[in-house]
Amino acid sequence: MKTIDKNTVAQDEIQIRQLTKKWVDVWSPKDKPFTGEGFEKIFATGENEILVFDNFGDSVVVLRSLQEYLNTWVPVMQNFSYWEIEIEDNLEISVDGDLAVTTFSWVGGGKSKDGEDVKVRQYGTHTWKRLNHEWRLVHEHLTVG
Repeated sequence: MKTIDKNTVAQDEIQIRQLTKKWVDVWSPKDKPFTGEGFEKIFATGENEILVFDNFGDSVVVLRSLQEYLNTWVPVMQNFSYWEIEIEDNLEISVDGDLAVTTFSWVGGGKSKDGEDVKVRQYGTHTWKRLNHEWRLVHEHLTVG
């Protein structure tokens, strides 16, 4: 039976909380263009190392690499002159060895380039994996709610 080092788990939780904040920051360019710059320090970056499910419009987007993620969301976000999100007060982190899961919801939105106000809430689950001694996001599931 493996002994759980509470200090290690606490440090892992801090790192994952910081990475989640970075994820929110990248998704919150405010009045600057959304580029996705910074995701390379959050997501696993190899081909087929991530799996993303996001209900968008009338379909579910399935993405398998950081490049697909960027190719999908950068053009969508060009429709906004302002965008900002924040995690509601419900971020839960569970760590077990080299795997971790976060659950949360975020609220936010912005203004389209046409001047329309957009408000959104999404419920999310992130799965993190320790790769080369660093936590990386390997699975993202977001659902509009």
